Amino acid sequence: MPGKFTRISCALLTLGVALWGSSVLADANVKISSPTDGGTVKAGAPVHVVYEITPNAGGDHSHIYVNGKEAGILRKLNSTFELDPLPSGAHALCIKVVNKGHASIGQETCLKVTAK
Repeated sequence: MPGKFTRISCALLTLGVALWGSSVLADANVKISSPTDGGTVKAGAPVHVVYEITPNAGGDHSHIYVNGKEAGILRKLNSTFELDPLPSGAHALCIKVVNKGHASIGQETCLKVTAK
């Protein structure tokens, strides 16, 4: 019976870790509520990015990027950040959670907007 007990114990432990891990990941989030993905912003005007962040373990603060270039540091979890005006055309906006050393912890969200 020890073999059967060991297999059941390992299965229960694996299930418990998987469930705990998924609940931790489900709680971690980066949301941009404005502008919307695929939306339009006014070219030549500041862009107000409304965001909400629930960081994973190890997350210290966040960085915001426009077209792959850092545009600012976000220290608040829920706020609005004013981006410099964007020229006409398509743009990618991303928020990445980083650690104290400014290295990405793999938690991020990105969207595309068109400035007109």
